[in-house]
Amino acid sequence: MAVDFGLIVQTLVNIIDNALKYSPTDSAIEIKARNIGNDVQIEVADRGFGIPPGDLLQVFDKFYRIDHPGSVAGTGLGLSICKGIVEAHGGHIVAENRVGGGTIIRLILPAAEPGQKPEGQSNVQ
Repeated sequence: MAVDFGLIVQTLVNIIDNALKYSPTDSAIEIKARNIGNDVQIEVADRGFGIPPGDLLQVFDKFYRIDHPGSVAGTGLGLSICKGIVEAHGGHIVAENRVGGGTIIRLILPAAEPGQKPEGQSNVQ
């Protein structure tokens, strides 16, 4: 399956923005991508506050916000939008706490066959 470039960029921007918001200013954000079988896996890992274990599944719900010290402004829609985009592409998204502190957001998307375009787009360039 091919992806809509603009929507996947929006998804990554939302996830990286969250990582930056919830991490100390001087900490690194790690981004990794790899093929696993017929999927592409993209991970964004930070060294921020992490997510309380009971909130790991809810972070993708509309309007859900985690209560952290030094609360960050937002509507609670960013990760919900990301989930919708990833699922519309036949993939899934998960959050997990990182060993040593922080969060990993992992996107798993089906890999495209060579030359395949998203529905509605032609192969002519």
